[in-house]
Amino acid sequence: STENLLNDLERAVDDAVNCVKGLCRDGRFVAGAGATELELARQIRSFGEACPGLDQYAISKFADCLEIVPRTLAENSGQNATNILSALYAAHAGGNINVGVDIENEGVVDATEIGCVDLLSTKLSALRLAADAATTVLRVDQIIMAKPAGGPKPRKPQAMDAD
Repeated sequence: STENLLNDLERAVDDAVNCVKGLCRDGRFVAGAGATELELARQIRSFGEACPGLDQYAISKFADCLEIVPRTLAENSGQNATNILSALYAAHAGGNINVGVDIENEGVVDATEIGCVDLLSTKLSALRLAADAATTVLRVDQIIMAKPAGGPKPRKPQAMDAD
C-alpha cells in the first residue's frame, strides 16, 4: 500500500511540474468539464454538414468522438448522459460555449465561473495525438487491404495413394 501511495504521489508531482512547464510556455486556458470538446464537436459537425460527398460522414464521426469526453463525465458522475448532452448542446447553441458538465450538483454549469479550466497546450497536444493515432490505424488498415497476403502458395492436388 505504501509503494502504491508513493507511486501516486510521484505521478501527481510529475503532473504538476509538467502543468507549470506548459503554463510557462503558453498561459492560455480553455473551459474544462467537457465544454471545449463539445464546442469543437458542434463546430466540426456544422463544417461536415457543409461538405459534399462521403467526407461528411468521416467528419461527423470525428465530431462524435469528441462527444465522448462530456458523455463520460456525465456517466461517471451518475447522470443521464443523453439529457446532459442535450442540455449542453442547447446551451452552446445559445452562445454559452463555456458550459460543461457539473459533476457535483448534476446538470450543466459555466466551467469558467467555477474555475474548471484546462491548459490549451494540453488540449491541443491531446487532439493532435488522437488524430495522429487514428490516421496511423487507417494507414495500416489500407496497407493490409492493398497488399495480397504473403505466405506459401497452395499446393496443387496430387494423385491419391493406392492404399
